[in-house]
Amino acid sequence: MTENEEKKDLAENLDMVNYIMLHRIYDVITIIASKLVGASEVDKMINYHNQGYLLGPAPSFTPQEEEWKAEETKENQ
Repeated sequence: MTENEEKKDLAENLDMVNYIMLHRIYDVITIIASKLVGASEVDKMINYHNQGYLLGPAPSFTPQEEEWKAEETKENQ
């Protein structure tokens, strides 16, 4: 397999690479959390995650209407 083929394969699988890296980060953070807050609290969190829940606020982006209008005015000038 040539170097170009390897790069092509990686480029085609970026979703999987991101998935694996996020899980590695999650694993490390889980280990750190188990030492800081205790294994029982981490077990509760993992159980919630296994059930499909996200702990914390929902992601959102709501720009202020006034700021949006100001930026739009600048772009139109």
